[in-house]
This record gives sequence, C-alpha cells and structure tokens, in this order.
Amino acid sequence: MIISHTHKYIFIKSWKTAGTSIEAALSGHCSGDDIVTSLGDYWFNRDERGQWIHKSMNDDGFSQHDSAADVKAKIAPEIWNRYFKFSIARNPWDRVVSLFSWEARNQPALRPVRRFYHRLGVPFDELRQTRKLFRDFVAGEWLTNDRFYLIDGKLCVDFVLRYEQLAQDFAQVCSKVGLTADALPHLKTGLRPSQHSYADYYDESSKAIVAKRHLQDIRLFGYAF
Repeated sequence: MIISHTHKYIFIKSWKTAGTSIEAALSGHCSGDDIVTSLGDYWFNRDERGQWIHKSMNDDGFSQHDSAADVKAKIAPEIWNRYFKFSIARNPWDRVVSLFSWEARNQPALRPVRRFYHRLGVPFDELRQTRKLFRDFVAGEWLTNDRFYLIDGKLCVDFVLRYEQLAQDFAQVCSKVGLTADALPHLKTGLRPSQHSYADYYDESSKAIVAKRHLQDIRLFGYAF
C-alpha cells in the first residue's frame, strides 16, 4: 500500500493481483513523507535477478493490505478526497486459483500427496487430486477483494487496474500522477503449475461458489468464467 504525498495518489493493494509488482515499481519514485508499507524479505519479493527492488518507508500504522475503509479512516479527509486513488481487480476464477496456490505453499494439506501405491506403478494423477483439494478450499472461508475498492457496496477509488491488461493500465496511472511507466518486475511467480489454466481447476459447484461471492466484480468489471 502506498500513499504518495509527492505525487498525490493512494494505491490500495488487493490480494493476488500483482499488487506487489505495482508497489515495487512505484516505490522507487517515493521519497520524503511518502508511505510505502513493508514486505517480508522472501525470495518471491525479488526480481528475476534476485534483486531486492522494493523500497518501504514511513509505514507506521499502515499494513500491506489495508482495506479502503481502513485507509480512509487513518488519513485526513482532504487527502482521501483530493488524492488519486486506485486498486487492482482480477478475473475472480483466476484469482481464487492463485489464492489457493499461494496458501498451498505453507499448507501441506492443500497439496496432492503421492501414496505408496504410486511407487508400485499406479499412475499419479496430480491434477485430479488438486481439483478435489481446490473444491474443498473454495467451499471454505476466504475473502474477496471487494474491501479494497468498495465502501458500503460502492466504488470508492478513481481507477481500477485490470490484472489482464496490467502494463497498459499501469501506464495510464503513471500518466495521471506524472510518472514514467517503468517496466513491471515479475514477483511472486512460480507458485502455480504453468501447464494448467485456471479453468482446469473447476467443476460446476466450485465455479458457482466463486461467481456468487464475486457478484460485485462481475457487475462492475464484466468478468466471466
């Protein structure tokens, strides 16, 4: 999350939408009293060369994924009303697969397991097992991204970047706030098998659950499976 007093904008960082890449690119232009929230020093917060490129500063009282309502409550009304506010949306079905893969990195229960009989020659169908684990995950507790760009059910930011056209929309944001659109780093990659599309994870039940929970994204941004 960034509040740039230098360039008069507020970036509200949503979950699993390449927000860290946007934040890292923007952080290089921040200085003085600008607020850039901290990241953990993990391998997935480094660029392709292994370089630490994120620049955090002055983040007391703010966190990476503060909701729009929380950000609004923490700053002066004139800053909220005057600054250019933006966040990021992503196709809900794609985002939930990304969220599942992210959670699975630290939760063995979300990862398929080879059994003894697979060592005896029984084929190991990793995707089939993953789909079952994913179906259970979708039926459980997880949050949408509504809180990052909606307050009381209404859009509260000036612009919502689309993950599917991230570079193009990032260039628009940079033009709006008077910055050069730097090339976006690729961060937090490699957690999801590249050979499968998000559609491969779903059955009709899990597809419907994601649709029901993301009515706002579908209404506002026209997303479809």
